[in-house]
Amino acid sequence: MKHMLSIAAVSLLLGAGTAVAQQSSTMHDAHLDQVDQNDDGAVTQGEYQTFMTSAFSRLDANGDGQLDQNEASAVLSSSQFGSTDANGDGNVSQQEFMSQVMRDFQTADRSGDGQLR
Repeated sequence: MKHMLSIAAVSLLLGAGTAVAQQSSTMHDAHLDQVDQNDDGAVTQGEYQTFMTSAFSRLDANGDGQLDQNEASAVLSSSQFGSTDANGDGNVSQQEFMSQVMRDFQTADRSGDGQLR
């Protein structure tokens, strides 16, 4: 899969190495457990959105509301950065980031029930 930005960000932010994060195509149970705020064994779309909003803030080192290539390099290849930067301005806004990670969530939700297990 081309993006899997969300998987990479979750992996990195939960302590996995960048190489592992960029190679992984699914979240491991330990990652799901950390994102699963109500401990019901599933990550809902809302839990995921909340986590990824926080992830964006943690990646945005200078707090300007955008990720430049340097800030995003821990979780995005140059190609992924370019694809996520929908307006081509050289930065990934929070809206662009969230749009991509939520598309990734939808792709990972193979059952279509709004949850990752």
